[in-house]
Amino acid sequence: MPVSCAAYGCKSRYTLEAREKGITFHRFPKSNPALLEKWRIAVERATSTGELWMPSRYQRLCSLHFEEKCFDTTGQTKRLRDDVIPSIFNFPEHPQVKKVGRRGLKRHAPAAGPISIKGEESLEPEMPLTTRSASDVQAQLQDHLYSTPNLETLKRKLQASEEARAQKEKELKNAKDREKRRGKTCPSVIKELTQRSLLSLELQDKLQPYRDIPLDLFRKPESKYSLQQQYFALTLHLYGPKAYDYLKDELKLPLPSPQGLRQWLKTEDDGPGINCAVLQALMQRKEEKPEKYTRVCLLLDTVALRPCVSFDAARTEMVGFIDLGKGAGTQEVATEALLLLLVGVVSHWKTPIAYFLINGLTAEALKQLVLHTLREVCDGGFEVVAMVLEGNELNKQMCTLLGCDFTKPTQLKTYFSLPGSKQKCYVIFDAGHELELACDMLEACTTIKSHYGQIKWQYIEHCNLQKDISLLAAMNLVPSLSQIKTVALAVQALSPSIAKALWLLHGSEHFTDCMGTVSFIQILNRLFDMMSSRSPRMQGERISSENLPDKLRVLQETKGYLVTLTTADNQPLYESSGSCMIGSLVNITSMASLLPSLLLDQEYVLMHRFSQDHIRLFCESIRRAGGRNKKPTALFFKSAVRRLLSRCGVQAGQLRNCPSENKTGFVYTLEDYTVPANSAQLFPSLFQGNNLAVEGHDYSSDTLNLLLQNPAAYVTGWVVQKALGQLACDECRQALVTEAVPLNFRSGYHLLRLKHNYGLLVPSEGAIRTVLAAERALRHMIKIYKPMAKRSTSWLQLQHQVLLDIANRDIFHLHEHILRTESGIDNHHYQLLRLLSSSYYELRCCYLEKLIRQQQHKAHLKQILTESNF
Repeated sequence: MPVSCAAYGCKSRYTLEAREKGITFHRFPKSNPALLEKWRIAVERATSTGELWMPSRYQRLCSLHFEEKCFDTTGQTKRLRDDVIPSIFNFPEHPQVKKVGRRGLKRHAPAAGPISIKGEESLEPEMPLTTRSASDVQAQLQDHLYSTPNLETLKRKLQASEEARAQKEKELKNAKDREKRRGKTCPSVIKELTQRSLLSLELQDKLQPYRDIPLDLFRKPESKYSLQQQYFALTLHLYGPKAYDYLKDELKLPLPSPQGLRQWLKTEDDGPGINCAVLQALMQRKEEKPEKYTRVCLLLDTVALRPCVSFDAARTEMVGFIDLGKGAGTQEVATEALLLLLVGVVSHWKTPIAYFLINGLTAEALKQLVLHTLREVCDGGFEVVAMVLEGNELNKQMCTLLGCDFTKPTQLKTYFSLPGSKQKCYVIFDAGHELELACDMLEACTTIKSHYGQIKWQYIEHCNLQKDISLLAAMNLVPSLSQIKTVALAVQALSPSIAKALWLLHGSEHFTDCMGTVSFIQILNRLFDMMSSRSPRMQGERISSENLPDKLRVLQETKGYLVTLTTADNQPLYESSGSCMIGSLVNITSMASLLPSLLLDQEYVLMHRFSQDHIRLFCESIRRAGGRNKKPTALFFKSAVRRLLSRCGVQAGQLRNCPSENKTGFVYTLEDYTVPANSAQLFPSLFQGNNLAVEGHDYSSDTLNLLLQNPAAYVTGWVVQKALGQLACDECRQALVTEAVPLNFRSGYHLLRLKHNYGLLVPSEGAIRTVLAAERALRHMIKIYKPMAKRSTSWLQLQHQVLLDIANRDIFHLHEHILRTESGIDNHHYQLLRLLSSSYYELRCCYLEKLIRQQQHKAHLKQILTESNF
């Protein structure tokens, strides 16, 4: 609302007293430029520059400057009529401008006529005051300002101007920032992060493959991110969380939240990532038996892989690159696999929950992967009470980043909690690995001081070298004890048998003061036995409420003993570099806090559940299946995880939430399925019903034929595996393998299941028929051309015989695929027959060479025996 009238000399203000007098205020007609010009002339105001004053939208004229006939009072509101002009003003009389002529006149020569002397006739007449134009008023008001706004109005105008200027500057800055961001790509961002010391050299190398990604692409929805964008965000989040937060908070780059990143780490099948199918299966079992599946323990370890890229024929993709869950987003080959297992604390079960194909991890990246996995498990309603890992330096740094504190042995913090959760997760280092580290530490330090005497590696070496039976007899030792000692030393240097042997050898030469070493070995083995209890009834004592006080007392005594150990320089052993005492002290602290809380709801606790043996056994089974090479390939590791998932009740080919076309995308192995319990009834005796000759009966046994078909199916698996590497047609690849489950294990697949060797494919019926036809043709050629053996057989002849035998019968069920490729030599049906025949011939070459040697030996032997003496 207006504060005062804009006319010169008018003191009307918008007050209650003015409203009682009937004074109203009216806007200037800005919608009518012609009428506004008349109002401006009538008001007679000018600016500081002498121009005609222009009213603002907030300025008003009061009703005192209009005549009564200018108002329309017929309604409830008093309003002005159209095209009225204010005419009542109180202007002073002195600002009157008269237009005079020139002061000087031109002098002319005197004229002959009469000259007028009246001065009035030489001047122009005065212009009436009532006829003034806009230019006259403007000239009149150049030197006089008749109306000046008050201080409050000027203050409001200044504040509005400053706000408008600030808004314009903000819009200009935003426009420049938008233009700058549009021109930015990942190299510019990486350069800025490097200048701010937010990127390490290792992280810069990992971000090199994503340098050509425009930053504008990150403004798309997360569902439309490309695989390279996903890996750029994941790599930056895992290896440089501070740089990730800087880009998201400071540069306002719309990067995904941690929840969005976790979705990219999930998988619905047996591929790398957090397995949602396993988690869903565990949640269903937890609903059925919550007391057995609620409390879990997380185990993690890395498995060394052979740097090798393999082709997965089932999925038509290359396996072996770095993969975190959404496929290979980089060309860097993976050298390790980070495996995470869930182990039941109450009941006996274990299952892999996630694995990632990596090529080296930092402590920060390992922390992020562990946090994402723990968050998924905890969101499923599980209680993760402990995390078990090896006590190497990388894992200790990761635990420190999670919130643990291993600096002060007397005030260790061995647990951490997830953000926003109060549940404690204790850290436990593998007891067997800690015992190995203690052995290596003693060998490196050579001498350690304790209250019971010096601990020397020299005694263990002398005990290992002690093989003289006469010395054993002098020390009243039987040879059997020496054999026991030797076997124990081969297994582990700090074993109880070594402690017993040193105790018996105490006082002899080289063993004068070995009781400190004996005490050290006994105390460490007592702690190791406590953390290795396996069965509630058999070997290994379980921890229950009855013996818990004794166990806690033993833990406290062991902790006090380990803290007092010193080096030869009287420095505390836990402060020396390379000491493993911190790991043992962490285990003691975690057990002392964890066991009482577990026994509140459990009858007993088996500490073997908190051991790395579960992962170690899994890795050992992979290495045994891999043959001589101890490092499996990524594809081999993937198939091993699939078999382990199938044993846990999750079948690799029937995972939930997968598209229908992906349900048939796996190459099955028979290890994924279990033989029914009554399957023994399906295999009758080989000679059942064949002991009597029945007239008109076929004496060939079906069971015997079945056993003869089993080796063919087994060999066909090898032939198909070799042939897949030479095929480029995906439909032909699928025709060589089968995806169906054998309904009856009396088929020829039984031997293949028993000797699957963790990698053989299940051949299709067409492939088996082709191999059987090749075997029949090969034996026929050997029988006919027996003296010639291999010279009379060749892979071309074998192919010819197989093609004649099978001809154009569609044994591979290619259907329309044959019609598309039936012209010329490009017929894929005949190509498959030729490929399988030649592959089988290469496999049987050793047998043909053996026949040739046998024939040559017989011929040579016959020549010697029939040689004449004349």
